[in-house]
Amino acid sequence: MPIPRDRWLPLKDLRITPEGRWESRVRLGPSSEWFSGHFDECALVPGVALLALATETVKRQGREQGRLLEVSGFSGVRFRRLVFPGEELLISVGAMPPGSEAKLDFHVTCHGNTVAHGELKATQELGSFPVTDRGFAGT
Repeated sequence: MPIPRDRWLPLKDLRITPEGRWESRVRLGPSSEWFSGHFDECALVPGVALLALATETVKRQGREQGRLLEVSGFSGVRFRRLVFPGEELLISVGAMPPGSEAKLDFHVTCHGNTVAHGELKATQELGSFPVTDRGFAGT
């Protein structure tokens, strides 16, 4: 059974680059929930949405590798460019190394221009069951 599409975090094209980075793409259309109230006269993607997209890229790539990853914080985040409805974003995150905790750099770009960048703290939930496409194995 396919995983239903997430209307808040509609990531697509998840991949691992030849350099080992985790990437995904997203295009938030004008009807996206993220634009509700932000701002009616000139819709903009909120910064928190960009952080949520980086977080979700880590979580989904972790699941692909059978790891349950969470993001517990951000540091050094800089927002460099406004993002408008319909623009495609590329989210790129340093891959999670072996171990239970790491700081990973992330970049969000649009048309090759930096939108946001910084560092996120990722942790692996230890003692969890391996993850499959239908949930946790053994449950």
